[in-house]
Amino acid sequence: MTENTVAEQAPEWSPERSKDDRIAPPPHYVDIQRSSEPMRRVRIWDGSEPWLVTKYEEYRQVAADDKRFSADKARPGFPLKNAGYVSKNRSFLQMDDPEHLPYRRMWAKHLSAPRMEALRPRFQEIVDEALDRMLAGPNPTDLVEAFALPVPALILGEVFGIPAADRERFLDLASTMSSSSSTSEDTANAMKELLEYSEELISLKESEPHDDLVSRFLEDGVGGGVMTRQELVNSVVGLVTAAHDTSLSLIALGTLALLRNPDQLQALIDNSDDPKFVANATEELLRYIAPTQTGRRRIAVVDTELGGHQIKAGDGLIALDNVSSRDPDKFPDPDRLDLTRPEARRHNALGFGTHQCAGQSLARVELQVVFSTLYKRIPTLRLAVPEEELPFREDTIVYVVDAMPVTW
Repeated sequence: MTENTVAEQAPEWSPERSKDDRIAPPPHYVDIQRSSEPMRRVRIWDGSEPWLVTKYEEYRQVAADDKRFSADKARPGFPLKNAGYVSKNRSFLQMDDPEHLPYRRMWAKHLSAPRMEALRPRFQEIVDEALDRMLAGPNPTDLVEAFALPVPALILGEVFGIPAADRERFLDLASTMSSSSSTSEDTANAMKELLEYSEELISLKESEPHDDLVSRFLEDGVGGGVMTRQELVNSVVGLVTAAHDTSLSLIALGTLALLRNPDQLQALIDNSDDPKFVANATEELLRYIAPTQTGRRRIAVVDTELGGHQIKAGDGLIALDNVSSRDPDKFPDPDRLDLTRPEARRHNALGFGTHQCAGQSLARVELQVVFSTLYKRIPTLRLAVPEEELPFREDTIVYVVDAMPVTW
């Protein structure tokens, strides 16, 4: 098959899910993965046709090898997520090594597993307090509004030092940045306001430093010459918005997945005091849901081979976290939720390689606290409406459900 024939047959990019299973990845991409030709072109919003990467091994090559596949969105031909995604502001997320490495080390140091583990008691307090408020409120209630939305915001506020009065404003703007349907003007305005707020926050920490991430980065990162003040502004915007949307999605969709699988839910309740069981259950829910649905976007910087195809320098690639995390060559019976799955932690839900999620230790501790507490405290939790009435949002970078009425 010639390159032109492949390009002519490229389908339109679509994140649409099956109405029969709104948690599973888009079925048309799963079909591609499990076909005889699991790498194909796909046409995105600007008419360009990047390669779609669906298999686990090829995903990891694309995500980890920035000598062949660049994350720099300023390169001509980069497969941007939407019309407003181009920005003059650049963060470490769009850098390749060796430029990227000092920033990565900074994030790894201050968001390390031991540091996040030390915050577990405070995360537990936040979760318990949110559940106290939810249980004291109306029944039925919306799990998203009452729990899945505020808990990540409160935890991120704790870690980053965002004043409580500012969190709603900050995260409302972030949702505009996430939507693939946002116009160029919408996205530009939201980015402008987010950057202005980050400037205000950093100015506050300069005059009143505390033991929080922004204060540490001012001292160690900006003061140590690793990053500029503007780069810190950009990094705060990028990581906070991504971390909040991801946690919100995983709490709500994780709950839905467990309600669909009552045997797994009961196993989690029964083992909620076993840290090893909870940790593995969290990894399996990450694998099963993998909420980032726009994939890891890259552009080839050299002519290379991938998955039996010749990739030319300048070709875009979209490596799918959610589909690759259900590759049957890596995960037996991949569409089954199994909280004891031994290979669960090998998922791609948090990326892979040098650009693997910088906040992964934060996400893991936060989700472990949530998943070990929510269902133990409310073991009779159930949907208050038929599942088909839940309002899922497919036009976002992170797949979310906007409301989840529950009762107990």
